[in-house]
Amino acid sequence: MRHSRLFRRTLAFMVTVFGVMALASSLISGIHISNELQKEYASKALALAVSLAESDMYTLLQQDVIVVQSRIDTCLEIEGVAYVLVADEHGRVLAHTVAPGPSPAVLAEVASFAAIAPGQGTSRVVELKRGILPLDGSPARTSIHAVWPILHGLGGAVHVGMDKASIHGHFWSAFLAQQVVILGLFLASAAAAWLFVRSISRPLIRLSEYSNRVAAHDFSVLLEQVVDLKAQDEVGELARSMRSMAGELAQHIEILSHKAQSATDELEDALAYLSAIINSMPNGLLVVDSRGIITRFNKAFLGMLQLDERLVLGRPCMEVLGARPTQELGLLGRGAPPDACSVGAGPNFAVKEIELAQPGRTLPVEVSTVCLRLHEDRAILCVFRDITERKQNYEISRRAQEDLERKVEERTRELSHANALLKLEAAERSMVGEALRKAEARYRSIFEKAVEGIFQISTEGRYLAANPALARIFGYDSPDEFMTAVAMAPERHFVDPESHREFLRRIEVFGQIKEFQTRIKRVDGVLVWISSNGHKVTDRTGETLYFEGSVEDMTVRREMENALRQQAFHDPLTGLPNRMLFQDHLQLALERSKRRRDYLFAVLYMDLDRFKVINDSLGHETGDELLKAVARNLEVCVRATDTVARFGGDEFAILLEEIDAPREAVKIARRILEEVAQPLMLSGHEVFTTASMGIVLVTDGYERPDSILRDADTAMYKAKEQGKARFKVFNQKMHEQALRIMELESELRRAVERREIQVYYQPIVDLARQRIHGFEALSRWIHPRHGFIPPSEFIPLAEDTGLIAPLGAEVLRTACTTLLAWHQLFMANGLTEEADLPRMSVNISGKQFLQPSLVGEIQAILAETGLDPQYLTLEITENVLMINAEGAGSMLAKLKRLGVCVSMDDFGTGYSSLSYLRQFPIDHIKIDRGFVSSCDEDAESFAIIKTVLSLGAALGMEVVAEGVETVGQLGLLVDKGCQYGQGYLFSRPLPPEEMKAFIMQHMTSPHAAFDELTRQR
Repeated sequence: MRHSRLFRRTLAFMVTVFGVMALASSLISGIHISNELQKEYASKALALAVSLAESDMYTLLQQDVIVVQSRIDTCLEIEGVAYVLVADEHGRVLAHTVAPGPSPAVLAEVASFAAIAPGQGTSRVVELKRGILPLDGSPARTSIHAVWPILHGLGGAVHVGMDKASIHGHFWSAFLAQQVVILGLFLASAAAAWLFVRSISRPLIRLSEYSNRVAAHDFSVLLEQVVDLKAQDEVGELARSMRSMAGELAQHIEILSHKAQSATDELEDALAYLSAIINSMPNGLLVVDSRGIITRFNKAFLGMLQLDERLVLGRPCMEVLGARPTQELGLLGRGAPPDACSVGAGPNFAVKEIELAQPGRTLPVEVSTVCLRLHEDRAILCVFRDITERKQNYEISRRAQEDLERKVEERTRELSHANALLKLEAAERSMVGEALRKAEARYRSIFEKAVEGIFQISTEGRYLAANPALARIFGYDSPDEFMTAVAMAPERHFVDPESHREFLRRIEVFGQIKEFQTRIKRVDGVLVWISSNGHKVTDRTGETLYFEGSVEDMTVRREMENALRQQAFHDPLTGLPNRMLFQDHLQLALERSKRRRDYLFAVLYMDLDRFKVINDSLGHETGDELLKAVARNLEVCVRATDTVARFGGDEFAILLEEIDAPREAVKIARRILEEVAQPLMLSGHEVFTTASMGIVLVTDGYERPDSILRDADTAMYKAKEQGKARFKVFNQKMHEQALRIMELESELRRAVERREIQVYYQPIVDLARQRIHGFEALSRWIHPRHGFIPPSEFIPLAEDTGLIAPLGAEVLRTACTTLLAWHQLFMANGLTEEADLPRMSVNISGKQFLQPSLVGEIQAILAETGLDPQYLTLEITENVLMINAEGAGSMLAKLKRLGVCVSMDDFGTGYSSLSYLRQFPIDHIKIDRGFVSSCDEDAESFAIIKTVLSLGAALGMEVVAEGVETVGQLGLLVDKGCQYGQGYLFSRPLPPEEMKAFIMQHMTSPHAAFDELTRQR
């Protein structure tokens, strides 16, 4: 008999829960007993110690070892006592009960208690992990150690130890006893639960087995034989319901079986009937599924195409019929659905004529196709009819009809020719009259409905005809009203009457005129522009009969042209001319200067200083207001003949024409700078700004406006480089410098790509140890034509062109590789301590420092070269760190996480805050060479150096002095405790091979500068 899975899981759950509860209760009870026994043992030990200390105090004070030993030996008979020990006030053991002696843990506790000042000792109870060491070699046991001082520690102390192992024995005996009781109760409960579940699950299992027989259509077993139907519980009700349901289900199954058998017989008869019809059809039958595969056909189809049945069934339609017939019928095979089948609900019926290829001939057939739905698929039913005989009969009929039509056509042509001659004359007359009437009606319709005004004017200037559109252009409601108004004064509406007479004169002289523009005044007083076209109408002799033409109101178009012209040549924000119009005026000025020797002009190119700061802080609307205010001020500062233009952004250009001398342009430039520097109230804010200006005074030799603007822009940037808020007059030297910079930029790009930038090294010396501490890697460019190009010239150029990233990465990679080689050199000479191995300092430019990818690049180079990060120092100038203090702090923190050191270069030349200096994770400070070079002559420089050294010592930063060139400077730095020095006194920057020789010379011996310093002192 099967067991109930439902009740089995329930019983298993109950057993699990009961077992967990029993285990938890036993553990909690045992832990409670253990804790109580520990408290009891602690109290017993303390009470025993008190008893010994108080009752035998005199004996203990006399330190009679024999009496004391006999007294404490009797304590071992007390249950749980492991040892008793008496010590004097100095921690020396007088007597004990442990053989061969107390454990180290007990002796340590005795010494610890004796270390307390005499008279201050108090009783205490502690737990010693290795307090008991058994003689049989078994593991050490834990003891509960109680101490009671004699006379507050003046007479020593009594130490009693209780064995904690007996507590564990009591714990496990209590735990096991409780588990045995619980196990008995658990087994009894489990047996009762199993009997109860069994009594419930047995009838349910029998019902489940009966339902499986019913599901398999097995009704041979009666439900009364399986379950007691008379039971008055839920199982009995379920059994009675199942018996009723099983009876109804048996009846329905029997009925459905009869119906299914009848339907099967009818379907077989229908299929046999349909098969007989298909096989007896004279026409070919073909069925193609949705993949283009042939699934059905009849014998007539095989005979029509002379095919074997084995070569047709299951083959793609394209292989049997050919590609062209398959495509024409929409029976595309090879996985493609047939085109003849659409997604619609009803069948699609089509009839087509095609030609099928047979051996030696083509067979014309007519194919009827219909799309059918079969279950979830679609299929195409095709009926093929041989129409060879029909085609032959049709061809015979067509030829006979063509012969008859040709004969009828010849006879009809003869009769038509005769009839045409009779009707020709009458038709010509009728057609000419009708054509004249239609032409007049068409002209009248065009004349009346035209959008443009149409007129006829006599040679004297009087209007002969006008259409409604012309009347509307002049402001009248109808042509009659217009004709009446202009009958006596045809020129009354023209603002310039002479223009109307000129219009008529040109028509008379030239025969026609197009787009003659003039201005008229409408009857309502509105001024409009019109464009007139006209031509002269003459008779056969060439005499002028009248003038006619059209008029178009072009006011809107002229306004749009003016607006477009304004937008094309003016700045939409300020209304000033733009670059295009300014260049046009400048071109005219150039041409005038070539024609007139006394004509002088100047070009001023101006750019606002700090405009981006104003725009970003106060918003773009305030920035636009500032640009408009500056534009108005510029217009005030110049003359009416001058041109003020805005090129975009905050750039303006001024063309000063007809100046008497160059000093006049300089005077105007000063006036403009003073006016721009005045404060402005914009959007409730007082705004200050200045401008930098470049001026081109000598304009001889220029051919194009772009060249003048280029040179003015160059001069303007020179003014910005020299401090802004000023102007610079362009000279030829500026142009040569610009060309040189452009040439250097191209050559620098090639030099970086070819890795022609060399790395030189300058030593950093430990002034206290008089040895090499490290090196600084310095970029050097030895140009093949220009020679040595200083870093101050090509490093800014690399930053402006974006070459600083690959250049800096190459310098860092080379420096790391070189330092690794020098480390091998140092270690080969026995210098293996961390302090002996040199470090490498590499400069990081401002543009490099602001790049988010800097940390990843440095990490990749360190991994590539294998250099330990602690030997790499990155030098960043003070000004770069303070441009964006928050961003600099974040970047420095990332660099420090790599393990590299950070040095603040050129310290003292910027404006760093001491609070930022404290917050930044900086390891070294480098004193600028400007202070070091004059420290032995300038008291202020020396005071600054002392301050920086004190600051570095207070902040825990190392200090490096740059630019040490004399022994006197070296002596001052050594006296003030400067740690490191660098400069030409020790060595100039050297290429790698020369620096290697320098290292070999001074690796372990002091530099000659220190010998000279010693001699001077």
